Amino acid sequence: PAVVAGVGSAADDPADDAADDVLDDIAQMHLFRRGVSGEDDPGAAEEGVAPRPPRPELLQIHNSFILAETRDGVIIVDQHAAHERVLFERIVASFERGGAEGQRLLFPIAIRLTKPEVELIESILEPLAALGFEISPFGTDAILVQAVPSPHRYFDAEKCVREMLHELTHGSDLMNSARNQNERVAMSFACKAAIRAGHDLSNDEMQELFDQLFATELPYHDIHGRPTVVRLGLGELRKKFGRT
Repeated sequence: PAVVAGVGSAADDPADDAADDVLDDIAQMHLFRRGVSGEDDPGAAEEGVAPRPPRPELLQIHNSFILAETRDGVIIVDQHAAHERVLFERIVASFERGGAEGQRLLFPIAIRLTKPEVELIESILEPLAALGFEISPFGTDAILVQAVPSPHRYFDAEKCVREMLHELTHGSDLMNSARNQNERVAMSFACKAAIRAGHDLSNDEMQELFDQLFATELPYHDIHGRPTVVRLGLGELRKKFGRT
C-alpha cells in the first residue's frame, strides 16, 4: 500500500469512508473524561444538571488490539500501528525543535557492526542523537551506546539499534518511500521502537496510547499506510448476528 508517513496536513490523509464517523465517536468519548460523581464533575453539583456518564472502558484483546465502545458500535485500534503513528509524528516534531534527550545507561551497550553498517553509522549519528541516542565509535567495527530514548517500558534499545541499522543499510519498501536520511531514520525508529503485538498494556497505558493517537495529524494510518483503526457500527453487528 501507499505510504502515509504524515509529512503533510491532516487534509492530505486519504481516510476511508468511516473516518468522519470514527472522529465523531472519538470526539463524543473525549467529552466524558470524568466519572459520574459530583466530585469528579463540578458541573453535576448544580441543581438540575445531570452528571456526565463515565468515559468508556478500554479493553485489550490478545495483547494486540484495543477495543472501545462508542455511541453506535465499537472501534478497534491496532496498538503497534497506533504507536508507530504516534512515535513518527513525535519524532518529526522533535527534529524541528532540535531533538530530544535520552536516558543515560548505567552500563553502556557495545554493538559490533558489519562493514556496511560501519560505513553508514557516521552519516546518521546526528539524527540518532536527535532521537535521544548517544552513540560513539568503539574501535573500528563497533559502537558504544551510552544513552537511549525510552518510548515505552518494553523498549529494547539494543534490538532497536540493530534492527534500524540492518534496515537502513539493506533498505526496505518503507526506506524507499522516505524523502531524505532524517525521514528514513525517523520511520525506521518509529517502526522498530513502537509497542508490539504481544505487549500487555495497563489501563493507563491503553488510555495514553488511545489519547495520543487521536491527537496526531493522521490518526487513521501507520507510516506503512496500514489502518490503525477499524470501526464496527451497531447496524453491521446486528446484521452479522441476523438481527434487523
